[in-house]
Amino acid sequence: MKQISRENFTVFFAFALLYLAVAGGHLYSPDEEIMFRVTESLATRARLDIEPIAVPGRGTFATKAGVNGREYAQYGIANSLFAVPFYWLGDFVGRMLGDEICRRLFDFRTTHYVLEPTGRGLALARRFGVSLFGIFVAAATCALLWRLVAHRLAPACFRAREGPALDPPQWRMANRAAWLTTLAYGAGTMALPHSRTFFSEPLATFFVLLSFYCLATSEILGLKRAFWAGIAFAGALLTRLDSVVVLPAVVATMGLVLLDTPGLPLRMRLRQPAASVIRLLISPRALTAYVAFCIGPLLFACLQAYLNYRHFGSVFTTAYADQPEGVKFSTPLLAGLYGYFFSIGKSLLLFSPALLLGFFGWRAFWERQLELAFGAMLAIVLLLLFHARWQNWAGGWCWGPRHVFMLHVFAILPVMEFVRDWTRARKIAYACVMVPAFVVQLYGSSQSFIDFYVLYYRTPEAPPNAYVMYSPEDLEPRLSLAPINDSIYVPQNSQWYRYAEMWDLGYTDNLWLRWWKRAHGRERPVAEQLGI
Repeated sequence: MKQISRENFTVFFAFALLYLAVAGGHLYSPDEEIMFRVTESLATRARLDIEPIAVPGRGTFATKAGVNGREYAQYGIANSLFAVPFYWLGDFVGRMLGDEICRRLFDFRTTHYVLEPTGRGLALARRFGVSLFGIFVAAATCALLWRLVAHRLAPACFRAREGPALDPPQWRMANRAAWLTTLAYGAGTMALPHSRTFFSEPLATFFVLLSFYCLATSEILGLKRAFWAGIAFAGALLTRLDSVVVLPAVVATMGLVLLDTPGLPLRMRLRQPAASVIRLLISPRALTAYVAFCIGPLLFACLQAYLNYRHFGSVFTTAYADQPEGVKFSTPLLAGLYGYFFSIGKSLLLFSPALLLGFFGWRAFWERQLELAFGAMLAIVLLLLFHARWQNWAGGWCWGPRHVFMLHVFAILPVMEFVRDWTRARKIAYACVMVPAFVVQLYGSSQSFIDFYVLYYRTPEAPPNAYVMYSPEDLEPRLSLAPINDSIYVPQNSQWYRYAEMWDLGYTDNLWLRWWKRAHGRERPVAEQLGI
């Protein structure tokens, strides 16, 4: 078992180093800034109210005034809560180095939220610390994915005291497949560039995957495993409330695991009369497992209701209700699905080419691991249908379709069956997909998506600019999010074309390259550029 733990830690540190190599070292969007302010409030005052971001003519961004007059963020609190140690790390670094050194180290071209001359360096250092949280979450997700795949392919090695020594050939196959599957996810999908951000989707994905892990690695599902699966899912809900979309997939997986008993495999069980299957699903053992699972989500519901009542005077009122866009499912389903599969600016297969490997393994995945395959497929379908109808299906100003980020970890699972038989043809196919997939992720990590949108859509009076085609003409580009449509549907306006142009203009968003340039006098500190 020690060998398994060592391998698991190796996976974590390997991907942590990869993500650290492409780090930006700062926050990007106003969404991240709001969650950072919650982190700061928790770290310094043990409270959730924050200083809002004022939007001229539109009130505040992503916050709502509570009954006490203070502003509260619309986002789940888990992302901010778990980032508190990273805030303390950034604060420690800032105090050790001093304000002036921190200004020169951590400033970057597009600085929207930290403009105060006094204490600017310390504020940037704290944001630098919190920006590293995404690396930790992404690497932890890769380690968990490796463990899930290895456990599914070599369960005996995880359950026996001898560990991998029980069946060395089986363990070598499982370890190889787990590494290759994890590499496809961690280096060939949006997981790599999104490790640079402080968005909440990666943490929600980790918790949902943890819930699946607790269920799918149980030989006989007991109360303890069901309870921890529920707690993990509660963590996902506390991170993002829309994680509830995949709850049916988790419950379905749980039901299939309950049917898959050592005495009678799942496929044979499903061939029995429906009445027999239903009796097993409502047996005392199954019902107690359901109750154990529900404890976590019920605890979350109680906490959320308490916070809503304390902040806004009603258990059903959230900060989201105060936002001008409201809660709308106004996008035509086919339009949203078209965007996710075929648009130049948000296509899943363009931004995460490694998902192609998953298609190759779906048949074997379905035949050999029905309970996990059914749960993964249901999760993918639910995520696509839900977010394709959402008014902001594209996910705003970011790299790729952020709102369906969770989909990637489920779509990559079939890779484990594709690489189980590691033939020469499959090696070639894997390499042919992964090499360009990795290049795509490096390209996506080369620039700040906020710089991109500011340069091309928010500063129409200065070059460079994108050609506005789809945005409403009655809205100025600098005043709305509408110009994002032009980056989604017009190839020459998309990040694919413009990131290279930004590189030619001297823009780069890599922490290490930025420090190297400044050390060699090739870039003036941004504070000097801004006259601060």
